[in-house]
Amino acid sequence: MLTETSDISSDTSEIRFLTEEEDRAMKESLARKHFDMSLDEFTKAWQSGQFDDDEERHNEVVSLAMMLPEYWTD
Repeated sequence: MLTETSDISSDTSEIRFLTEEEDRAMKESLARKHFDMSLDEFTKAWQSGQFDDDEERHNEVVSLAMMLPEYWTD
């Protein structure tokens, strides 16, 4: 069986890091898109356990929560 492999050494794309403002705007956009709330509202709701039983949106909750510094320090 033949498989195709990628040669990442020939990848010429640049890595670009987000500014703090861009990072915040991206998270804010995700909170509004998936939860119809601001990032601050999402953070408070997540910290208070509001999403603990939300199995339908579990992946979205965890994905956004993992972007928060609070996820790694609590």
